[in-house]
Amino acid sequence: MKKIIAGLMVAAAMLTFGCSGRNAAFGVVDMRKVETEAAVIKTTKEDVTAKMKELKEQMDKDMAGKQGEEASKIAEDYSAKAQLVQSEAQNKLKASLDTALNQVAKEKNLGAIMIKEAVPQGGTDVTKEVIEKMK
Repeated sequence: MKKIIAGLMVAAAMLTFGCSGRNAAFGVVDMRKVETEAAVIKTTKEDVTAKMKELKEQMDKDMAGKQGEEASKIAEDYSAKAQLVQSEAQNKLKASLDTALNQVAKEKNLGAIMIKEAVPQGGTDVTKEVIEKMK
């Protein structure tokens, strides 16, 4: 999930920065700090964990006494449900991050916001503002 968010953020920053002009001011965000401090990420992880636990318990009940193809089919169904839960969580986090980044960029008049670790120097650190705006 971290790699997906980071990759999407770099791509969005590159597109925005490339379209804004060469001398545009840019921001940087520490994604590690965002991942550890943003409340929406913590609650989403907790929700995913709880839903996965429920799915596992339900699957165990449905698998009781089942064997062979029937058990395999049940396992596939629950695997698909688990993937859907994770996908929905990733989409929620991506939307939250995108919204926060856009708001901060607009408020601070920044041409782009890039991942801090990918920028050797320069840029305005907007990590705190992004964390506050993620919902």
